[in-house]
Amino acid sequence: MTIQIPQPGGEVLDVDRKSYWGEYFTYFPALARYIPLGEYARRVRPRACVIGASDGKFALPLLRAGWEVVAVETDELFLHGGEIDLIDGHHEIVGLYDRLASEGFEDRCTVVKSDYMTLPADGDFQLVMGSGLWSQPPNRVHPLESLMTHAMDMVAPRGIFFADYLIGLNDEERECGYYPETPEMGKILTRPGWELFENADLGIYGESHLGYEEWHYHRYAAAIVHRKPLPTPAT
Repeated sequence: MTIQIPQPGGEVLDVDRKSYWGEYFTYFPALARYIPLGEYARRVRPRACVIGASDGKFALPLLRAGWEVVAVETDELFLHGGEIDLIDGHHEIVGLYDRLASEGFEDRCTVVKSDYMTLPADGDFQLVMGSGLWSQPPNRVHPLESLMTHAMDMVAPRGIFFADYLIGLNDEERECGYYPETPEMGKILTRPGWELFENADLGIYGESHLGYEEWHYHRYAAAIVHRKPLPTPAT
């Protein structure tokens, strides 16, 4: 399930429905209230970093909206494509590289095959975002606060940090430190120089997917945080 929220000018931001992950829940469309789209974006070409870009669920809509994108992804299946058989049937994955080429976006999207925690956090992007990846086992070598802090430090002044995250539904999830309640996440994201625009519990959804085929439930949440402009130097 996704949400469609138009900008005042009528621009709508949605996920790429042809992505393997296209029908899974995200609060991504709510970014239409906060980021430039339409002619403004096409003229200014703001820069986004999509952490966990996969096969383009979020990167392609941003590119179509006029953004430049750095897509961070290490999964070869979603980069190069392939076929998989799951409990819900056969899936033919079109990889990110082919999807970018088919729409002529190779010159506006840089694919980085690296752990984002190794990338510079120099405040270079008008948008940094990730969806559901914070609790994944490869990221648990870092505390949740460190994962969030590094991603936020990649955001330029006046930019936006967006995160879909999961809230714990059982004791194991609640105790591991990567499925925070919204107040706990709010404390992590409330930093000097930042404004917490949204931090919401979005409900429980049942699903089955690659990596967790047994039917299961996630309690989704999302946060949108704005990095304030730098103070004007005294004259």
